[in-house]
Amino acid sequence: MQHRFLLVHEMDRAKVVATIAAASHRTLVFSRTKHGADRLVKSVNDLGVSAGAIHGDLRQKSRERALEDFSSGELKVLVATDVAARGIHVDDVDMVIHYQPAADHKAYLHRSGRTARAGNTGCAVTLSLWNEELEVKRLQKRLGLDQPVVEMFSNDERLQDLTGWDPTE
Repeated sequence: MQHRFLLVHEMDRAKVVATIAAASHRTLVFSRTKHGADRLVKSVNDLGVSAGAIHGDLRQKSRERALEDFSSGELKVLVATDVAARGIHVDDVDMVIHYQPAADHKAYLHRSGRTARAGNTGCAVTLSLWNEELEVKRLQKRLGLDQPVVEMFSNDERLQDLTGWDPTE
């Protein structure tokens, strides 16, 4: 599994997600809040990438439908809160996006573990704002990772192939 830590701007964050997802096979995004998950789904859909959400405020039938649509490929993006994502198993998730930095290294590992299963490759991407830099550095230290946080805008070509470049160069 590869890891990327990106510094993004608040007004561009949803577009960064849509750009990454458009170039990926199946993208699972983690949001800290239910409301944030719903807002992100709307934004990503408005940008032309099919997305759905699963969280505790949705009825079971809606959550099951979103999961089925994601598993079948009808949805390219599934946005989930940590609690709603427990027990989810979907094959061939090649991209996990932490819409906000994970609360701690255990949450990061649990979320990121949704990709690169059964010998497949995958990438875990953490999006952060300028005021979350210290939080990301602490997280990296706990994970034993030492990578620069790379500033990115949604029009950056590297978003089309996140695993095709080295963030340390």
